Amino acid sequence: TLFFLGDPGRLFQLHFAMSLYEMMATRLAQRRLLRVPKRYRWTTFGSVAVLLLFLASSTLHRIGLDNTFASSSVGLRTLPRRPVVVGLQSGSLVLGTPDPTTHVGATLALAAAVGVGFLGHLVSSAFALRATKLSRRAVTDRSDGLAGQQRVQRESGNERRIAVAATQVDEVQLVTDVSPDDGPSGTYQVGIDFQGWLQSCREELDVSNLRVEGSLPPWLRGSLIHAGPAKFEFGDDEFVDWVDGQAMLYRVQILPDGSCTYRNRWLDTWNHRSHREAGKIAVRETCSRPTISNFFARLQAMFSPPNNENGNLHISQVCGNTRCISMSVGSSMLEFRLADLSTLGKMPFADELTEGGPLIFHAEPHVDPVTGEWFTCAIQLKVDLDNFRMKPEYVVYSVEPTESQQPGAEVKRRLITRIETEYPSPVHTIGLTPQFIVMIQIPYPLNWDGMMKAEGKWLMTGQYEGNLNDYNTWQPERPTIIHLIDRVTGEHTEVFETDPFFFFHIINSFEATEGSSKVVNVDVVCYNEPPVGFPLQQARSGDVDDWRGGGGEVKRLRLDRSTGKCTMTGWPDNCFDEPKINPKVDGVQHRYSYGVIDDHGMLRVTKQDHETHEVLKWKEQDVSRELPWQPVFVPEPYSTQEDAGVILSFVRDQPTGDTFCLVINAETFEEMARIHFPKGHHLPLHGHGAWMQGQF
Repeated sequence: TLFFLGDPGRLFQLHFAMSLYEMMATRLAQRRLLRVPKRYRWTTFGSVAVLLLFLASSTLHRIGLDNTFASSSVGLRTLPRRPVVVGLQSGSLVLGTPDPTTHVGATLALAAAVGVGFLGHLVSSAFALRATKLSRRAVTDRSDGLAGQQRVQRESGNERRIAVAATQVDEVQLVTDVSPDDGPSGTYQVGIDFQGWLQSCREELDVSNLRVEGSLPPWLRGSLIHAGPAKFEFGDDEFVDWVDGQAMLYRVQILPDGSCTYRNRWLDTWNHRSHREAGKIAVRETCSRPTISNFFARLQAMFSPPNNENGNLHISQVCGNTRCISMSVGSSMLEFRLADLSTLGKMPFADELTEGGPLIFHAEPHVDPVTGEWFTCAIQLKVDLDNFRMKPEYVVYSVEPTESQQPGAEVKRRLITRIETEYPSPVHTIGLTPQFIVMIQIPYPLNWDGMMKAEGKWLMTGQYEGNLNDYNTWQPERPTIIHLIDRVTGEHTEVFETDPFFFFHIINSFEATEGSSKVVNVDVVCYNEPPVGFPLQQARSGDVDDWRGGGGEVKRLRLDRSTGKCTMTGWPDNCFDEPKINPKVDGVQHRYSYGVIDDHGMLRVTKQDHETHEVLKWKEQDVSRELPWQPVFVPEPYSTQEDAGVILSFVRDQPTGDTFCLVINAETFEEMARIHFPKGHHLPLHGHGAWMQGQF
């Protein structure tokens, strides 16, 4: 460390090199290199030291990385916003211009330090791993015969797809004879079959004349589109997080004559083609890394920018609701045709919005129901070369409805504002009022150390164990910040602070005048802390017996623009999320919202009355087997009544694995119809959807 202080500008490289060093020492200890003969042992140690020297000196010290990053020992882990000077000031380590004459001495000293330190760490790692192995035993393989599950059998190196028959009741018992309404509150658990739900989809279908139970409203004509991760493995490789599953589009159409069709199709992306052709994970995804056996090939891949083609979460329309796009957490905007779900590719942009770096962690798009303007925000990790530091920014932008409606044509995004921040946190949804964009910044910043360690382990071992939860760190000592941004001018008008909370979804936001005060109200589904998530492989194995579902509490944030204060009122114990409202009241005061609740471990579709706090449940649901998800509100045309419309939701029948589209009267909350998908067709856990009225 002293030699690095003598050669300023290497602190970030030192941190990264030490992470690699730790991974290599642990890996070598795992392979018991301490037991090799003495004449090879020291050769190995020396080679490793030279390799680390090569990495530290030749790769990480190259021009372009030298003067990019800064570290701070003051306060929380952030990338500081302070000028760069030479030396030490106020207890902080800061960068300066490297002196080439000190490079050789520092490099030789680093090699000696690494050689000695590596040996000591290797010995301690070996003893620690030995003790761990003594207490660890192999876990027996779980049975993978669940209802509706599809498996891939490999025979002579070839894949053969087979469908597994419905599981017998005595093998998978998800329910008891007790109704959740009759059981003791908080003690009864129905259970969710994640092992069956998270199996890959194996087929593309195009089916007409679906079986319909009940009757459909005569005005309900159009297309319901969902996107979702649907392919979780290639060859022997599995993705480490649900968001990495390859994207599939699902479309249910209700045609003018009332007949119904179903079609599903893979989003044809460069990522998916690369994985499929290689028969393994071949390119970088949001959380998963490619399978590469060669160390130097992994090193090269580490510095190759990802292509970001896997839009598996958000469906929306841009350019006046004429062009369909699918997006995800780390994906570009991918355009597809509604008529046949064919993929057009990345939407081309005629602007310089990404000149400073790619946009990541996009918020769910929000379309103004009156103007048709399309809004979102994202994080951009820019590099400030003038001050030698990272400069993360929120980028808030829109696509105006007057942009080209021609499929595949270039689109110009309108930059609304940039908000610089030292601790960027993902924003899942934004709020919209006639005047403002509401953006909530929670104390859940990107976890630089966690990402570095995961990357370092992958580089040294070829195994990547990070998932989306590891990319962020919960820091409740920070406040939650609410930004009000003028939609037209981009002016950052007000900033409010409140107690820390976690959230995924804003239900609605609206402006009000209360006496002499101008107020913005924001209804949010709040959590006290980030919900517990399971790694994908664990969930797919069925090892989630202690999962209790979960949801947040609906809270109303009252932002008083006159006083600058934020107050919060709650609606406790409603365990609610995935909210939707009638888009006709988007941005104005509403009364009802619709979503799913955790009802003693089983998901229920509900209607929430925000005035009386009454909750209506889909009463025709067979809670012993039927699992709804991601409802969509479809308003009745020409009606001004807020709850005039229907709720659509894909429902999984757990024992068989079949799926149907549920249609509920939004006013009475009574079931109207079920549109059944083909029997035996598996539809995995999916993302958000959108209804396109009168479009086919």
